[in-house]
Amino acid sequence: MNIFILLIVIIFILVFTIRPVRVGKIKIDMASASIIALVFLFLSGVIDVDIVKHGILDNGSFRPWEIIVIFFTVAYISVSTDVTGIFDYLAYITVRKAQGNGNKLFLFFYILAGVLSIFTSNDIVILTLTPIIFYLGKHAKINVVPLLFAEFFAANTLSMFLYIDNPTNIMVANALHIGFLEYATVMWLPTLVAAVVNYYLLKLVFRKMLTKEYKIDESSDFHVRNWSDAFFSILLMFIMFVSLVWSGHTQIPIWVITSFFCFIFIIEDLCFSLYYYKESKKLSVAQLQKAEDVFGIPKKKNEFWLAIKRIPWKILPFIITFFIIIEAFGHYGLVDGVAGFISKYSVGLASSIGLTGILSFFLANIINNQPMTIFFTHIFVSDAFSLVGQNMKGSVYALIIASNLGANFTIIGALAGIMWKRILKVKGLEINYWQFLKVGITITPLVFLSSLVTLYLILRYFG
Repeated sequence: MNIFILLIVIIFILVFTIRPVRVGKIKIDMASASIIALVFLFLSGVIDVDIVKHGILDNGSFRPWEIIVIFFTVAYISVSTDVTGIFDYLAYITVRKAQGNGNKLFLFFYILAGVLSIFTSNDIVILTLTPIIFYLGKHAKINVVPLLFAEFFAANTLSMFLYIDNPTNIMVANALHIGFLEYATVMWLPTLVAAVVNYYLLKLVFRKMLTKEYKIDESSDFHVRNWSDAFFSILLMFIMFVSLVWSGHTQIPIWVITSFFCFIFIIEDLCFSLYYYKESKKLSVAQLQKAEDVFGIPKKKNEFWLAIKRIPWKILPFIITFFIIIEAFGHYGLVDGVAGFISKYSVGLASSIGLTGILSFFLANIINNQPMTIFFTHIFVSDAFSLVGQNMKGSVYALIIASNLGANFTIIGALAGIMWKRILKVKGLEINYWQFLKVGITITPLVFLSSLVTLYLILRYFG
């Protein structure tokens, strides 16, 4: 009975995550629905203080709060870098480099989204580049739909590359104590193979919609708030990645490294904000009218507050609630039951990869990839999960692949898809679930299969 109630609560949260509604002055969405669900579970006695405590702090196998810290510190770093305007500049350069060739532009934007996803995260890329693609109308008159799909699919494919590129990667790697470099050593080739297959299939699907030639608007421009700020942010981000690569040797936890650099970014943003305020005080009323164009002082001066507002905070109660729900599943025996099932039928490397990969891929498109990943992570640390060695590795990395590529199958496969759809709607472009599924079902199964096969070969012959 309690498991049934938990399943109903999951459906309740996901319904309002996908389609928020307003009841009077209260908006029921991802965040508020998660809080309502949590209160209901607590008052009904399905969860208690111990389940809540273990679900957030420490259940003996891993510490969920570390995952939350890593995600939001990396999110702040990524958004802070974006606030400088450097990504707008990269989009501008991308359009110019394509020189009016629509095929080149499609390739360049696919690469840009993928590279940014590696060095930031898929969610940040989608939040950042989706408005910029619409903004390309300022730079060139083109059909933006193929570019939007290229950006979205590239971001969710290349987000498999590194530990910190997706919250789901963080969940799995953190729980199973997989090092930053160890993770990249296994995942780089399956990610690149998936990226190449993904690109050519996207090109095939959108071949008739691609704008073959376009004219560049010579009067268009980009907006970088402060080049010193932009370069310093990029440099800090590079140093952070080097630190993460060496974290396995230094034995410094990932969350400590990302927290330290987040603190540095906050100090940087506050310093530049103070600089802008001081400089603006020196200007006359007439000069303030052209402060940004002539004096390089932006209208919105508080960089720290700009970054804080753009972080997807609504994900926080969503993630916390699902950590607690999955902890409750473990308390009532469901996690051990599924762990036993997977262990029984994973008799070799191929079956370990295939069974976990397929189960998690389809579950991601039923309950979303983050709850799915939390659930499977608990399975991996369950006493009933008996896989070891290469079979264990195959199952773990198959989950990571499914949690990323599952987002390219249906819009509800990941929070990134839900955010992407909302941004498009605000911009006046409606892409419904069936339109997305037509593209996803054509492309993603082949990409997913190619990635799993590559993973098998890596672990079979080089692992």
